Amino acid sequence: MKPIILLFLSLLTFFLFGCQTDQTKLPKIITAEQIKALSENDMFAITTLACIEIDDRAIIAADNHKLTKRLNAVAKTLPQKANNIALNYKVYIDTQPNAWSTANGCIRVNSGLMKLLDDNELQAVLAHEQAHVALKHTISLIRQAPYIEFTHKANELVILTKEETAQQHEIEADNYALQLLINENIDPQGLVNMLLKIPFHSVTGSTTHPSRSKRISNIINKLNAK
Repeated sequence: MKPIILLFLSLLTFFLFGCQTDQTKLPKIITAEQIKALSENDMFAITTLACIEIDDRAIIAADNHKLTKRLNAVAKTLPQKANNIALNYKVYIDTQPNAWSTANGCIRVNSGLMKLLDDNELQAVLAHEQAHVALKHTISLIRQAPYIEFTHKANELVILTKEETAQQHEIEADNYALQLLINENIDPQGLVNMLLKIPFHSVTGSTTHPSRSKRISNIINKLNAK
């Protein structure tokens, strides 16, 4: 098992226990049985509220910022919905090269990542994040967790997930993104180039992401088979 830390998802307590003002009464562990009680609509609502809360805490590039204009232009070359979920994009002013998505269609890209990639590579990143939305990976990870634990840090919880499940989700997202780029007549080589550029974790340690070489080999094998 590998823990995944999600910030600001303490909103989950609202759906499990109702609105409570005394935070000391909130449990530190949310059990698998309590997780099962959540409907998919509940999970969707949680991620919607979480995205709003994270946005409130971030430094977001203005609509007229050159990075926002670039992100919007690149996003327009891809589908505007993933599995019938409307997608929305924002640029966070953050030097950390990162991008993430939530079940409700929020896709956020850090300025540090945008400055690292060209437009084709950015298309690949957005296609990968669209895949996580379309394939409902966030909901899947939470659903499969044996429990969710609140840490001592405010607004932080830890989801314990199988490392192999999280890694498989990354491969699935790469495969989905590859087909999406091909369907949109976009050069899929951006997926490989993006992976070569992004600083990754050490391949010697435990991680929720497959190694860079494994992901690249998977993409190249898929391309060669077409």
